[in-house]
Amino acid sequence: LGHSRVVTVGFSMGGSVVLRHGALYTDGSEGDFDARGASVRVPVRERRAEERSGAHSGAHADAVVSVSSPARWYYRGTAPMRRLHWVVTRPSGRLVGRYGFRTRIATDDWDPVPLSPVAAVPLIAPAPLLLVHGDRDPYFPLDHPRMLAGAAGPGGAELW
Repeated sequence: LGHSRVVTVGFSMGGSVVLRHGALYTDGSEGDFDARGASVRVPVRERRAEERSGAHSGAHADAVVSVSSPARWYYRGTAPMRRLHWVVTRPSGRLVGRYGFRTRIATDDWDPVPLSPVAAVPLIAPAPLLLVHGDRDPYFPLDHPRMLAGAAGPGGAELW
């Protein structure tokens, strides 16, 4: 739309989405290299899935804000996440999701498994990264934002 700067902001699963987007599309790169020219190790199958989806290389963010994002996939360390995984992975749970929450959930596994948030974070630089996470988050404890900030390296992210 002609905006001079774009900042992506995501909450929870959306937070992991903006981290992945920031890693795959840094500073207008082609998705294979970060803004410093270093190779981004995106699995070939994932890159092909991106191409099939119509994602285009010009879709980069000038800064990334992730709020209450998981650091890793398949986390089941809290009761709310165990309930969520039950709804997503079990036929009876998907029935609850469909009729109780009016949400349809696909039965297919990820193919390929997307780049994990903790693997994505170091690839976002030099774009500024802000990680926001509360100490009362019932889904993801404080080890998640700390793990993300640690993966970003010194000066790679600001953690609130």
